[in-house]
Amino acid sequence: MGNVSMLVVCVAVIFSLVSVSQTAPVSQTCEELLKPLEMKTTDPLKGKWSVVATSNNQPGAKTLNTVLITNIWWDIVPGTQDNMVDAIIYTKMYGECSSKIFNISAENNNLSWIYIVPSTAVFLPTCADCLLIQTTTTINGNTYTSLDLASKRRVLNDAELVQFTTQLDCLNMPSKVVFNPKMGLCPEISGPTPDPEELYRALVNFMEMDLLADKGHKPGMLEKTTASH
Repeated sequence: MGNVSMLVVCVAVIFSLVSVSQTAPVSQTCEELLKPLEMKTTDPLKGKWSVVATSNNQPGAKTLNTVLITNIWWDIVPGTQDNMVDAIIYTKMYGECSSKIFNISAENNNLSWIYIVPSTAVFLPTCADCLLIQTTTTINGNTYTSLDLASKRRVLNDAELVQFTTQLDCLNMPSKVVFNPKMGLCPEISGPTPDPEELYRALVNFMEMDLLADKGHKPGMLEKTTASH
């Protein structure tokens, strides 16, 4: 019985070690994949970037990105100071193109900007010709996170998308929305977004309608319209 007991102990120890060796890399992978990148200059930001995939934990965001938005691309150009850039965002929504521009400041490996509401962001590891931006935004007292994967290419390979999915899983984010690369992007001559503040606030209201309903708020007109469909 002594030999049998010793064998059981040895087997238990072996399985314990195997379990540790299998689970440790997952934690290590998340730690590595979510470690913000150092950014000594704004040069890596500059250029034209197509948003390939995105995820946002704000209520309604996935519906917005899946149903309303066809694609997005960025044109990032030098700003008025070395630590600043100007970002022109081109958005195709329901086949209509619009653009908006705002200033982004870079300091201590963080980006910050204000477009209606303040936002901050860091860069996460990704493919060589890609940008992966983790953005934190506070709206109506609620803090939300989004991950936007942009690239010089319209199409990424499976391994690159799998890494993005893993990063989303590490952060417990919603599943990604991948934009159709066969749909044409907006031209650079796209006009400015009409009434951007009013439009943005309408979208915020749309994206928060589920959260407001959960808190017992009375649905607004947009919520009623959505519910009736």
